[in-house]
Amino acid sequence: MAKIPFNVDAYTAKLIGRENVSKLDGAILELVKNTYDADASICLLYYEKETDILYIADNGTGMTEEVILKHWMTIGSSSKKISFKTQKGRIQTGAKGIGRFALDRIADNCSLLTISKDEHLLWNVDWDVFSFGQKITDITADLDKSNLSFVEFVDGITNKSVVNLITKEFSKTGSLFKLTNLRDSWDKSIIDSIRSNLKTLIPPEFKDIFNIYFFESDTSIDEAALLQEGDDFSYDYRIKFFANSNGDVTITINREEFDFGDNFDKITTEAGFDDKEKLYFSGTPIVIETTFNSVLRNKKPIDNTIGDFQGTLYFTKLSVNKVDREKFFYKDITGRPDIRDSFGGIRIYRDGFRVRPYGDPKSSSVDWLMLSARKNKSPAAVSHSTGAWRVNADQMHGSIYISRTNITLPDQANRQGIVETEEFRILQDFLRNIIKYFEQDRQAVCRKLNTYFEKMHPTAEIERELDDKIKKDVQNRERSKRKNTNYSPEFIEVNKVSVLVDKKDSTIKQLETELQMLRVLATTGIVTNTYIHEIKGITHKLGMKITMAKEAIEFDKDLDAAYNYILEANKFRGFFTSWFKVTVESVRRDKRTMRITDISKLISELVTSWKLALEPKKISINCNIEKDINLRCFPYELESILNNLISNSTASYDTTRIDRMEIDIRIESTDTGIMIRYSDTGIGLIDQYKENPRLILEPFESDKRSANGEIIGTGMGMWIINRIVNDYGGYIDLSENIKHASGFYAKITLNAKR
Repeated sequence: MAKIPFNVDAYTAKLIGRENVSKLDGAILELVKNTYDADASICLLYYEKETDILYIADNGTGMTEEVILKHWMTIGSSSKKISFKTQKGRIQTGAKGIGRFALDRIADNCSLLTISKDEHLLWNVDWDVFSFGQKITDITADLDKSNLSFVEFVDGITNKSVVNLITKEFSKTGSLFKLTNLRDSWDKSIIDSIRSNLKTLIPPEFKDIFNIYFFESDTSIDEAALLQEGDDFSYDYRIKFFANSNGDVTITINREEFDFGDNFDKITTEAGFDDKEKLYFSGTPIVIETTFNSVLRNKKPIDNTIGDFQGTLYFTKLSVNKVDREKFFYKDITGRPDIRDSFGGIRIYRDGFRVRPYGDPKSSSVDWLMLSARKNKSPAAVSHSTGAWRVNADQMHGSIYISRTNITLPDQANRQGIVETEEFRILQDFLRNIIKYFEQDRQAVCRKLNTYFEKMHPTAEIERELDDKIKKDVQNRERSKRKNTNYSPEFIEVNKVSVLVDKKDSTIKQLETELQMLRVLATTGIVTNTYIHEIKGITHKLGMKITMAKEAIEFDKDLDAAYNYILEANKFRGFFTSWFKVTVESVRRDKRTMRITDISKLISELVTSWKLALEPKKISINCNIEKDINLRCFPYELESILNNLISNSTASYDTTRIDRMEIDIRIESTDTGIMIRYSDTGIGLIDQYKENPRLILEPFESDKRSANGEIIGTGMGMWIINRIVNDYGGYIDLSENIKHASGFYAKITLNAKR
């Protein structure tokens, strides 16, 4: 039997490269990474507008004929697979053997002069020869011996600074690409984007061993250097950590935010800081020795399967108001530069090179740790006495350092991120909890300083004084009236009243902000936890039916079948519309206005929308509302109560198979308002809440968990309900849940708004 070899169409090989290096920025970065792998100390890029030619050069080790033939010319082959450490001890960044297709992405034609310690070689290729009908084994490139030097290879270029740098730094070995017939128009926006990406490609501390220069026709050497000494920046907190593969973790926190001036000892002592705490304000770092599992705060032990990794994170404010600066003794940050566009976000570096797109300000992955969502869940002020302060995503930036040896965090084939393995999720959780150490320290400091400020500005005492004078004034007025004597009014100093008014204004503003937060969370919670989850399935089915209808017409000429598919698609469209009514309709402007509301009409319309939305799940809703009930209220608040309750019931049915899935809602009038009796046939509260059901009214308490045991509920729904009920002077009775093994029960009383 004959043995016959496989072959590959040349264009298919080219497409494989294009799939893996699809963007111009990515292609440039791929080639720059290769220069680092070649042990270069300098990578030079020069775009000459007059000739529309791009040069990319490095002063690394160069390539021998053997390397070119065995690896460079063999698609998918890389010498880095055999030995991933360079002669200088660098960990090489790539090993897929497809980086050379970055050249094809940039230009049609490429000439390469590579000089190793043994030979000078000139390699030329025309990427257009990778065309349909050609076999990969029929495609050739030109490889010749050469006597050219690098300076001779770039003879005729207009920028003499480039020639000077090559003359000085490229006297021995290296590689220099000349790319012609560029595929993109290199305008200012492209050049600025490439410069910006290259500037953050490697950490600033690498500039002593490796630097990148980007020249245009009139760029000087100093202007071309992308890593400058001036890249240092000021910050308020710095958090460094090192996670060892054996499970040990060291965290170091530096406070740089506070300035107590000449009264350091007096202020810190009176504010309640002990001697150890005082050292942390004077440059001594906070050092925490802990474990990987402790950082993750997981009940089940989790080994560090990621391996060794470390990072440096910075917290940086961009503005501060006068009151906060006085209250918290912040340092003056006037003139602090905004570095978010260039160094913003938390970036990942593998063996010294950036892994895109994490932390890229222009990418959706700029907040890959989802700090914004975390902030929205807990928007408490840093001085809040009980709430947990969370940092804003745009206030954090820094670098996470991993290595090729972190094999559980592999790169995606297209170089656009890391494969989202279980270890990647653990890394995200780990980093969020590292940030929590800093958040807790900063909030502890600011709480003490806030208490100290209030003690030094005693509005409570002024308020008591004012109350006493008001009572005394009333008594004096009555006494004078009875005795028919002259009335002497009570007075209080204007400055004291002014301080009190400011305090009250601040309190009112905080309450208004909190109220706004509740409304936003009520809507957002429903949309994200119910609507978005359901709409994925609905839109998929809707798209499938439309596609089937189209194919029935185009291929089968069957109009009856197409008509039936369209009818089914229309049914799914109805489900889609019902979810909008359940969510978006609740926040209409007219529903956010206080008015006398027809409860029967309002709730009946809401329940109708829910019935249609839950029809595919076969969940039924029984609703019995006493006639002619009118209540002065915000309509959307009543809808928020029922939306959260129904959403919780729906989630309960999703976790366990239950034969009879029913929700029962009964509303009746009371002397002062209404009473809502709500129940479902779900699995009921978990044992943790059975003994004391009112625990579920606390913020962030949730028994919604994934199949892996992770908490997936927001823990905000019942808290929002409780806050609304409190605003109406009502009460939530959950005692029935103690008596029943299954099902959820709530009796809610609401009083009319005044």
